Amino acid sequence: MEDVFVHPHALKHGLTEGQILEAWENFQVRQPRSAPREDELVAVGYTRAGVAVQMVGVVHQGFVLVIHAMTPPTRGFLLELGLIGRQ
Repeated sequence: MEDVFVHPHALKHGLTEGQILEAWENFQVRQPRSAPREDELVAVGYTRAGVAVQMVGVVHQGFVLVIHAMTPPTRGFLLELGLIGRQ
């Protein structure tokens, strides 16, 4: 596993650092964003309690800094990751 750190801003939606790190490790989908934000990874992962978490991480000098995390994942986020289709 790469080194992953949680920025304090990612805690603003009430998740703990531990929950965010659990969800990052237990991802369903994790992929780079498209241009112009290729340095960002977007992911949906799950805590040990089975809570789905949407996350955005920035890749920087060999580590990932998670800058956003919230639950539940939004419809737009799930669309971006291809987890649901447009209806």
